[in-house]
Amino acid sequence: KTGCAACATHRGAMANAGGFYTGKGGGKGSGAKASAAPTSAIPLPGALLRKLKALGYPEADSISLVDQAYCKVVLWLEEEKIRLYDKADRRVLRDFNRAWYQYVGDYCKELGVPADGLDEKNVQVKLNVLNSLTNLAIHDVYRDKVEANELTMAAPPKAAGDDAERQRLRNLISPLNRLLENFSLPKLPEDAADTDALAALQCIHVRVCPPEKGSGVDLDLENLPLGMQIGDPEVRRAAAVLRLLHGTELQQLQVHINQVINELQQLTADPKTDARLGRVGR
Repeated sequence: KTGCAACATHRGAMANAGGFYTGKGGGKGSGAKASAAPTSAIPLPGALLRKLKALGYPEADSISLVDQAYCKVVLWLEEEKIRLYDKADRRVLRDFNRAWYQYVGDYCKELGVPADGLDEKNVQVKLNVLNSLTNLAIHDVYRDKVEANELTMAAPPKAAGDDAERQRLRNLISPLNRLLENFSLPKLPEDAADTDALAALQCIHVRVCPPEKGSGVDLDLENLPLGMQIGDPEVRRAAAVLRLLHGTELQQLQVHINQVINELQQLTADPKTDARLGRVGR
């Protein structure tokens, strides 16, 4: 790729100027059409159209996959964003003649973009090529901004109602903290999530209703296999507890998976029941 970093500073201004591309293909001397094409415009998928608008394509509202509108957007992506060719080498992409699709096919091969069967009538291949070139253009813009330290990472804003969904048990925080204090346990913060409140309830339940002697299982944390070598006895016991908690979470995950599978089977099986015959079948 040549000239990418050197041209990064003026891409934004060129992206908003439609001059050359607006008049390309209009009037005399603009070159013959690549081949006969349907007169009705074929709209682009919404996702691809949004990406082109984000790149600043000046004719995003009138873009289509037919006639020279398609040729212009491919040319714009190369001249303003991708810049694989030198300026003089882009001449073959500026002439919208019968050989244009052949040159674009060679251009795509150099970029590693699949373009087999690309011609004026193959709409699906044209769409795939345009989408791949747009993705490459977005990648190049992102890389340029990273190299120029123009990107600032910021956490996405919280959606409205997120805190309410996480704190349905907020009214229980105060009484739980009083109970936790009586048992010399750490208190919950005021913004504690429901999962923390449920864990506190379980701790209190164990202390209020201790299990009967002999009903539990004696665990020897010292001999519990961890799958790793730990020399410090305290760290080993902590790792053993974490391993047990992780196993419990995996059990809960398996329960949820089984519930989802069961519900999906109920939807897909669609049994027909005849109570008179005492049979279940389709």
